[in-house]
Amino acid sequence: MKIGCHVSIQDGVEKCFGRAAELGCEALQIFTQNQRQWIAKEYDEPTIAAFKRSRSDEGFDRVPILAHASYLINLCAVEAEKLKRSRLAFLQELKRCDRLGIDYLIIHPGAHGGNGLSWGITKIAETLNWVLKQYRPRVKILLETIAGQGTGVGSRFEELSQIMDAVDENEHLGVCLDTCHIFAAGYAIENEKEWQKVINSLERIIGLQKIQAIHLNDSRYECGSRRDRHAAIGQGRIGLQGFRFLVNFSAFAGIAGVLEVPGGEAVFQKDIALLKSMRV
Repeated sequence: MKIGCHVSIQDGVEKCFGRAAELGCEALQIFTQNQRQWIAKEYDEPTIAAFKRSRSDEGFDRVPILAHASYLINLCAVEAEKLKRSRLAFLQELKRCDRLGIDYLIIHPGAHGGNGLSWGITKIAETLNWVLKQYRPRVKILLETIAGQGTGVGSRFEELSQIMDAVDENEHLGVCLDTCHIFAAGYAIENEKEWQKVINSLERIIGLQKIQAIHLNDSRYECGSRRDRHAAIGQGRIGLQGFRFLVNFSAFAGIAGVLEVPGGEAVFQKDIALLKSMRV
């Protein structure tokens, strides 16, 4: 597994690679714009060239680079105007990622707002079909597992499988597994025995080849809490044994495992080193 973390793009998107190198990243994730604003970021050609040059100069040209889509985007928004804005924002995000040469774009599937899980799954698939008819991206779309709070869709593997099955050109889709989220959703992963049950479910329901990135986060709350609260590695309820198995699991060799833990760069650097030390 290529271990890294989410990295800031403060002072220029091209600055992320220098920061990642200093932290010991083997892969990284960024936001391509302010994740809490609808205003679209458009990069000019000099900026794109600087991003690609920095990626090569810092040694990241052959490792996976992830982007995380805006938290405002809801692929199954109930309100017509918000659904329209979400679709257009996601379309812009795909194009922006392709211009930058990013490999994977991670998106929370959406929240059905009380209209029901089946409705939400159908609406998310409709949105993805609409987007892919407008534009066929090079960047791979990864649906992220969620913790199960509120009316969110994607806390069970079956939900993600149903979405992908309903998308016509689903070769553009994969899954980002978030350890805190699946633990909160009720999948026990504290040790190898528990992980093996989860792996078997993933293989049967989604297919391990569809798992193309992992968010490495411990959980502040117990398994099945449905609470999305990240903790540093080994400082939460999952514990070190669960992560030791994961970083050595052969089917995930070579994919990006990125940290999204609280505490800033000092914690990122410490946890990257810790996870690397677990590899055998």
